Amino acid sequence: MEMSTQDIALGMGIAIAIGGLVGVERERKAQQEKRPSFGGIRTFPLIGMFGALGGLMSQSFGTLGLAVPFVGLLALLLGAYLRQPRDEQQPRLGLTSEISALLVFCLGAVPFTHTIPLEFSERVVLAAALGTLVMAALALREPLHGLAQKVSSEDLLATVRFALLAAVLLPLLPDQTWDMFDSLNPRKIGMVVVLIAAVSFVGYVAVRIMGERRGIGVTAVFGGIASSTAVTLTFSGRAKQQPELARVSAFAIVIACTIMLPRLGVMIAAMHAPLMETAWPLFASTIAVGVAGSAVLYRIAGKRGETVIIKREGTEAPQRLNNPFSLKQAIKLGIAFAVIRFVAAAAYHYFHEAGFYVSALLAGLTDVDAITISATRMYAQEKISAQVANTAIACAILTNSLIKSGFALFIGGRRVGILVASVLIPTAIVGIITALLT
Repeated sequence: MEMSTQDIALGMGIAIAIGGLVGVERERKAQQEKRPSFGGIRTFPLIGMFGALGGLMSQSFGTLGLAVPFVGLLALLLGAYLRQPRDEQQPRLGLTSEISALLVFCLGAVPFTHTIPLEFSERVVLAAALGTLVMAALALREPLHGLAQKVSSEDLLATVRFALLAAVLLPLLPDQTWDMFDSLNPRKIGMVVVLIAAVSFVGYVAVRIMGERRGIGVTAVFGGIASSTAVTLTFSGRAKQQPELARVSAFAIVIACTIMLPRLGVMIAAMHAPLMETAWPLFASTIAVGVAGSAVLYRIAGKRGETVIIKREGTEAPQRLNNPFSLKQAIKLGIAFAVIRFVAAAAYHYFHEAGFYVSALLAGLTDVDAITISATRMYAQEKISAQVANTAIACAILTNSLIKSGFALFIGGRRVGILVASVLIPTAIVGIITALLT
């Protein structure tokens, strides 16, 4: 299919833009480190244009039209690398710039390569997205190297083992139900474990990147993605040790528990997106109340002079935060989900909606993830209505909020417990009311 002049101009523009962004980053890095660089702000846009021309030629000459310029660029890069001075005292080129140049060439060719089974507009978006990832990988060098230094051997082994299990064992699990309620499917349970662990791992990695000491607000946000319960226990303990920090500890706990809400929304969207069409008022209202409550606690802490601690003083990363990719955590998560899934299905089978709500309330005593995904799957299977699913999720949020308020009260003391409960419980009540009305 012939391309219009506008399409060619757009594709060329994307190729040059990708090359320009990468070139700016490479030149800036070379100047900072005072070392030679293969290319910079001028060279990389030309390489992107070179790739775009190769993609255009492939439309007339087939694969050869793209392969010849690619091999030519590869030869130039190899020659530049081999012609470096042998003096060990002089800085030498690394491979990052050379690999970046090859990627810029390939991304420049993507919009014009018809062998990619996508429409032109989709190929442009693909090139832009991949270019953004390349730019991010280059720009985040220091944080990524910092993460590599902070990752323990236990974390690395746990992640590798989990990846192997997910890639090898998960496809081998039987894709069939083992109970009369159509609730226990080993493969689907395994997929849920992978999903929850992956979402939690984002927060876990963020906390590790931040280091051992960071601002309380930042730690609470990313710690809440990994485990709001861990954050609650950690900051409740800190409030007990330092009673003068009760208000700021309550602020951190409420922030972490509020972050749990969009986290649940992400999991629902990943499991069965149509449920979010009716669940969004539940999450919007509860998040709004949680954010408002956090702002009030921040203001209270400010009047007591504690906001300086939130902004500047560090805090230890949640000590009870375990690697969600550890085999032990995965097994515990799988068992918990299977039990809650079975109990919820059985309760609905024998006691209908009332039984399902009771099971959701009980499930919230330990975790909200499992009952949320159970309700989502039952809605996807058309066993329950959207309102029943949303109300069950709200019930789990209520009991979970009560439990965390109890942790704050009995571990952190009366003051932090009252402050946490004054936000979490109204948030959960608003959620139940919203679920019943929508």
